[in-house]
Amino acid sequence: MIFNRVCINYIKDFIKTFLMLIISMSLLLSVIGLVDKIDDFVQYKPPAIFFIKYVIYMIPRYVFYLIPFVTLISSLFIFSMGVRNREFLILSVAGGRLRQTLKPFIFLGIVVSLLGFIFGEFIQPEYTKKINNMISELTEKRKVSLKRDIYLKGKGETIVNIGSFYQDKELGNDIKIYLMENNILVKRIDSKEADITDKVWLLKNVIIYDFNTGKIEKLDNLSYPVNVKISIASFKDIKKIEEFSLGELIKKRKELKAVGLNNPKIDTDISGKLSYNFVTFFMMILGISLPLGAYEKFTFIISRIKGVSGSSGVITVGIGLIITIIYWLIYSFFMFMGYSKILPPFIAPWITPVIFGFISLKLYYSIRE
Repeated sequence: MIFNRVCINYIKDFIKTFLMLIISMSLLLSVIGLVDKIDDFVQYKPPAIFFIKYVIYMIPRYVFYLIPFVTLISSLFIFSMGVRNREFLILSVAGGRLRQTLKPFIFLGIVVSLLGFIFGEFIQPEYTKKINNMISELTEKRKVSLKRDIYLKGKGETIVNIGSFYQDKELGNDIKIYLMENNILVKRIDSKEADITDKVWLLKNVIIYDFNTGKIEKLDNLSYPVNVKISIASFKDIKKIEEFSLGELIKKRKELKAVGLNNPKIDTDISGKLSYNFVTFFMMILGISLPLGAYEKFTFIISRIKGVSGSSGVITVGIGLIITIIYWLIYSFFMFMGYSKILPPFIAPWITPVIFGFISLKLYYSIRE
């Protein structure tokens, strides 16, 4: 791989532009996010440090989601400037092979994708958890705590699912208790309502399914030793989906599979976390290919506008924004198809990256040598 002087200068310009945009845009979006939710927080009279922490902790989330968009904008901007300055045309006339010269940028796209994956796996989930815990601590004091769809691990291989739990009343609805032996479901206890204490739960309107004997038993009441302590602290350990890393999602999927449950959202999100990292790589290729693969059309559009030097950057951002909106509309559509099982959950998130990957590579190989 050859790093000539022109390539090194463009890599430096790309990194500077990328860092400037990713920091400024994520900070701006974080402040906007706070302004949007400030009415929800003010009623609890939080200290000023709460708002500062909220803005800071939100930045990693926006950084993660902005990486593909900023990669596209930065590469579009840098290479469109090179086209306008005729540098690539001069390089081609002098006998330089553009695709050979651009190989370091392909490598840079892979590096940025890997860094985005690491950021999304280890940094962004931790800060999202901090935000959720901070909000919980602020609101728990005054809000009637209603938690929905809770999974807890009891003694041994017992798994408990609570449909809805009213913390202030210690009352649960739609209880399901799964009894396992050697990872095999042997019995399930369903209850419409339960009085929940630390050790023994009073279950009401109970149905017991015994999978060994095939018997079904109905009871009005049943005192059952669950040995699961539910508290505010335990709820803080219950993560939202955006707090899970890929490994944690896979572990959660195995736990649900062990009790005979299937959650298409988790399956789709596992696949989505993998496919999302290819987006940045293809956005880099797209940002290179659009100016260089059809540079006559690109410069023609810019040259028709008065004040080219001031307008080209706006046009570049506009092109990137349009591509990003189209991408996310299509991506969200196929993610929905996966969530609803209209398409296989593990396949749906890959359709959009494959489509844009094909278009990006097609444009890349249309670059004139």
